[in-house]
Amino acid sequence: MWLYRRSILALTGVALAHCSSSSPGGNCYPDNDGINGGSYTVDLVVDDMGFYPGSPDSGDISDDAGMKTVISTQNDAQVTLTLTNKGTTPHGFEVECTNATPSYPVLPAGCSATVCFPGDSTIAPIAPGATTTITFDTPTPDGLLYPFKSSAPGDANVPGLNGADMTAWSLM
Repeated sequence: MWLYRRSILALTGVALAHCSSSSPGGNCYPDNDGINGGSYTVDLVVDDMGFYPGSPDSGDISDDAGMKTVISTQNDAQVTLTLTNKGTTPHGFEVECTNATPSYPVLPAGCSATVCFPGDSTIAPIAPGATTTITFDTPTPDGLLYPFKSSAPGDANVPGLNGADMTAWSLM
């Protein structure tokens, strides 16, 4: 009986190590391109119609408002994100979870098919004219698009602010 219990414990330890190795992502989400890490600075402007890249001092934003935006960084990277609200109401920033199976079609048992950015990547709604900066680490699963949107509840019906209008974070 003692040998049987010891075997079960050993097998449980192997199974847990399978998805929690010391490397980022472990065996759940092996790196797709062999590159990860680095530091990125992302400047993002939001207004009442959508998001666009760049600093608020980059010129007239009226032509750019609501343009489709894809932010590209490496996985397991440190990002410093600055959000400036040029709108007339509060807007925020939040990266939604996504399905990992397009890049990881066969996941080991115990590995989640849903992958998310960390909670500290969210910016609560900020007032018009305000700017805020956060720093966070991107998740491990790469080769995926993670939709992003405004975290302000009132923006859920605005296509350029609700994650449905091709605003996404691409992890390489």
